[in-house]
Amino acid sequence: MTVLSPGVVEEPITAVLTAALQADGRNEPADSLWDSQATVVANGQLRAGPPRFAGIAAGGGGEVAITSSRLEVRQSLVWVFLEYRWLSLRDETAREGKATILLTPRADHAGWKIVHAHSSSQ
Repeated sequence: MTVLSPGVVEEPITAVLTAALQADGRNEPADSLWDSQATVVANGQLRAGPPRFAGIAAGGGGEVAITSSRLEVRQSLVWVFLEYRWLSLRDETAREGKATILLTPRADHAGWKIVHAHSSSQ
């Protein structure tokens, strides 16, 4: 078993999470970022497709940015708490959200996949 350090995984994890949030903002599935058995809960409801994050409105048409994050590594599991902001390009409204996300290395060790996400909007 490989033990990873936060310094080694921070940049690739941030890239995966940014891509997942941006795909939600465009209402695109981005299934390659998610484990096929991932559990996704948004505002207490299971979600199987976009938007997977609670702070992003259905229908897409928005920009998403991570506003803060905290990352912890436990052997080969990465736990992330993040806050993000979604801005609608249609009506210029904004929403904020928080998420707890678990990621594991891909089987081929070519990056990371999201295995669990729990989010809520404010």
